[in-house]
Amino acid sequence: MSTALANPWAGRFSETMTASLVAFNTGLPLESRLFESDIDGTHAHIEMLRSVGLLQSAEHAALARALDEIRQEWRHGDIKLQVELEDIHMNLEALLVKKVGELGKKTHTARSRNDQQATAQRIFFMRSTRELANAIDIFQRALLEHCQQYPNLVMPSYTHLQRAEFTYYAHWLATYVVMLERDHSRFIDALARADQSPLGACASTGTSLPIDRQYSAGLLGFREPTLHSIDSVSDRDYLVEFGAHAANLMIHLSRLSEEIISFTSQEFGFLVLADGYCTGSSIMPQKKNPDVPELVRGKSASVIGNAMTLMTLLKGLPLGYNKDLQEDKTAWFAALDNCMSSLGILTELVRSMKPVSEKMRLAAQGGHIIATEYANYLVNKGLPFREAHRIVGELVKLADSRQLDISRLPYTDFAAASALFTEDIRAVTVDDMVTRKNSYGSCGGQALGVLLSQLQSLLDAHQPR
Repeated sequence: MSTALANPWAGRFSETMTASLVAFNTGLPLESRLFESDIDGTHAHIEMLRSVGLLQSAEHAALARALDEIRQEWRHGDIKLQVELEDIHMNLEALLVKKVGELGKKTHTARSRNDQQATAQRIFFMRSTRELANAIDIFQRALLEHCQQYPNLVMPSYTHLQRAEFTYYAHWLATYVVMLERDHSRFIDALARADQSPLGACASTGTSLPIDRQYSAGLLGFREPTLHSIDSVSDRDYLVEFGAHAANLMIHLSRLSEEIISFTSQEFGFLVLADGYCTGSSIMPQKKNPDVPELVRGKSASVIGNAMTLMTLLKGLPLGYNKDLQEDKTAWFAALDNCMSSLGILTELVRSMKPVSEKMRLAAQGGHIIATEYANYLVNKGLPFREAHRIVGELVKLADSRQLDISRLPYTDFAAASALFTEDIRAVTVDDMVTRKNSYGSCGGQALGVLLSQLQSLLDAHQPR
């Protein structure tokens, strides 16, 4: 009997696939990223088959050696996957048959390509999502180190993109460490829910052969096998969850990118990016373009689209495996790659960017940014806040009419506005008040020190993965 791997459904069909169907039907080369994960799944499967007596020890040893050889050949670039074999699973089986003959076909005992694919994807998902969580952690550390390097730079804080109050540069940037902490925790949570092995679910309803799914799950490092065989091969909700978390992550990276783009513009001038992370213009010699954050901002749109693709892909599928699921990797891999590349380049960018303290301080002295503290001054004198707000608002209007910042008004104008204003109003300055905002989580010197320490503790608590 020939050891060549025939069409696996040749017994049912009288004609072979047309060339157009071969091209349209294949999942290669996209799913080639799962090839080593399929080797891992096959290793665990044959060991389980040996343990339950469906493979002899000698057969298992021969198959295990062949799988190890194939892995090394794959890593050395000596294997070219054949599109005629449709997917990585049939390619792997064909390579085994080439090495060990008919024995290679025994690897499909008590296994379907449905659970084989689901298992390879889960293995790759666990590894790649851990890598993504680690990349978030590395970026968080870069941001926090930058905050710790510049703890005392005063800058405006904005609402509606208008100067609203004042804060420290480190307090502004630490906002993104906090956002990213939630992103990190979401992916860790997603890993916990995905930590189940589909191997042994077979086509959809399991098998009558005496397999041990708990054993194979343990061999692969999963916490447990999946609970339900049909669900094992039918759903990709862990990828939907990943897509949503990836979109949320990229939204946060996009918001940071937008602020970096704004703050490096001549209109703000708060930040300077290293030349090595910027590009120029083919026509305007003076240009220094912030392409890195602009690209991250653009890639966020793609990742949001990937999340929608994954949800839409699943929404109308009946139970059991459907070929539609082959398309899940297009959106999943694209989202993963965009997240990883964006985190990597932004980490480098943040480590090399420099704040311009003079520009920040000058901006914090204008835009009536001290007005809220003048209102708080009156509140401390016993005036209801709404009345204090009205009085200071009238002073702002007066300052505007004179084209001055409210802090430049003479004391006589304050005294005329309210008898509660005394000469000590001149002690209410941005530099003084920024140190006093010490409510929990705020920007004051003491509160900021506590915040940065808390963030360091959160990062130190991240488990290496």
